[in-house]
Amino acid sequence: MSPSHTARLLAQEIVNLCDPEEIWLYNKKTDLGGKTTGFKLCVVTSDADTASLEQKIYLALDCPIPYDLTVYTKTEWKEALENPFSFAGSISEKGYRLYGKTP
Repeated sequence: MSPSHTARLLAQEIVNLCDPEEIWLYNKKTDLGGKTTGFKLCVVTSDADTASLEQKIYLALDCPIPYDLTVYTKTEWKEALENPFSFAGSISEKGYRLYGKTP
C-alpha cells in the first residue's frame, strides 16, 4: 500500500501537532481512476489520554479527503503487537509506516 500525498501531509501535520511515536497508514480507498477517496491512520502516542488526543487531531487538522484515526498508547501498541491476531498486529504487518521516532 503506497501512501497518497495527502496522507503523508496529514501525517506530518499530526507530528507537528502532537509529537507521536509512530503513524501508520492501514487502509486506503481509491476510485476507479486510482485517486484516493479516503484513508485510515493509526497514531501511537506516549499521551495516556487517547480520546482527547483523537479529538484534538480532528478539531485542529482539516483534510480535503475523508480520514479516520485509531489511537493507541505506546504501551497498548506494544502489548497488542505481542498477539499476532490483534488489530495492531495486522496494521504493523500490512500497513505502511508513515512516521516513527525509532526505526
